[in-house]
Amino acid sequence: MQFSPIETMRRRFEDYRPTKTHAFWIAAGCVAATLVLGFGPGGWVTAGTAQKRVDEAATSARQELATAVCVEEFMSAKDAHVQLAQLVKTDWYQRSELIAKGGWATMPDRKEPNGSVATMCAEKLAEGKSPAT
Repeated sequence: MQFSPIETMRRRFEDYRPTKTHAFWIAAGCVAATLVLGFGPGGWVTAGTAQKRVDEAATSARQELATAVCVEEFMSAKDAHVQLAQLVKTDWYQRSELIAKGGWATMPDRKEPNGSVATMCAEKLAEGKSPAT
């Protein structure tokens, strides 16, 4: 009696009885493959990496919020259009200093201006991404 290739493979699979050593290595290989695929393309991260990403996201969100406050305060000044024209004329590397000196990058609970916020605020104002007043 001749069996089809599929039937032959099914019978071989049913008849297979791994030894304890084979079973151990199969399980170890499955664990290794799961870890490699999970931490690689699967996107899993360690707790330390997750915490680092959370901290970076929180810092970025605070800076973006402070930047929005900075832009809003700048644009609500009496002579905002004059100052905006002066900001645009200023060299790009001096714009953040202009914003910091004006006090717009200093948050209400701080005494010193935030350099990152000043830079981001100056970029948004110079690009014309200011909110409508």
